[in-house]
Amino acid sequence: MREPIHVWRYALKSRAELNAVSGRTEYEGALIRIGDGFGCLHPWPELGDPGLEDLLAELRNDAVVSGLAKEAVSMSTLDARWRHRGESMLDEAEQDIPESHATLPECTVETVTEAVGRGFSVMKVKGRRDFPELAERIDELSRHWPHLMWRIDFNEVLTRDETLEFARGMTDHARKRIDFLEDPCPWKEEDWEEIRRVARLQLALDRRVCWPAPGADVLVIKPARGDVATSPWESKRLVFTSNMDHPLGQCFAAWRAGQLVSSGSTVDICGLQTHELFEPNEFSERLGTAKPRFTSPGGTGLGFDDLLEKLPWKRLT
Repeated sequence: MREPIHVWRYALKSRAELNAVSGRTEYEGALIRIGDGFGCLHPWPELGDPGLEDLLAELRNDAVVSGLAKEAVSMSTLDARWRHRGESMLDEAEQDIPESHATLPECTVETVTEAVGRGFSVMKVKGRRDFPELAERIDELSRHWPHLMWRIDFNEVLTRDETLEFARGMTDHARKRIDFLEDPCPWKEEDWEEIRRVARLQLALDRRVCWPAPGADVLVIKPARGDVATSPWESKRLVFTSNMDHPLGQCFAAWRAGQLVSSGSTVDICGLQTHELFEPNEFSERLGTAKPRFTSPGGTGLGFDDLLEKLPWKRLT
């Protein structure tokens, strides 16, 4: 007979809009507890995820089919294993966890100045439909900080033609400092091949259903979605990111990235520092100031022992 599942619901409030397809600033999720292990459920319905209630229903009915629910169970199972040993997953993997880019809620002189002061050399910004303004801003910022590289995530809000227009509107100076465009438009092999050829820019994909994705140079890996174990990497660049979720889920993504590095795989600069996109809480404060290097929150398993124990858990019935 399976162990009972307990749940604690949370809401994260962002400091700004987090992507081009969502105007929300409050994001609901849930931590789960199975025995002595903890996991995280944090859906993004606007990106095609099942809703939180649907995910909880999968767990309640013992009919886990979605990647998010499967990985939350896997997270809690692994977490319990390390807690039973009295050991930290992150302390063991910390030296192998890759550095991260700065995920900027807004692309301004102020946000870039702060990120540079913290030691970041790669900036990730959100792209929108007002792409001419973004191209101009990146050109301006890259002249002030010519050593920085830029990653732009459009969340598929552009068409192929708009992506080409964006690329053609960039100065050569700015183009040389673009690391990649992430999901500029819906993936279609011939469209992406044309964009790569004409724009002379690398393209990143974070839609697992399209992998190994001819036309993409970079795969964005979100361990919370189950992207890691069965995926064909081929010769792609790998960028691990959190699911912009609870700090517990953020720690799991960091641990997964470190595990892959320790097994001998090459992993690029990642996106594992996302807790400061949201208003602070007791959990995010344990991760400290967002910097390129990941900081363990302390404790056993994925950490946060005392904070997790005092939560008002409710049995999932």
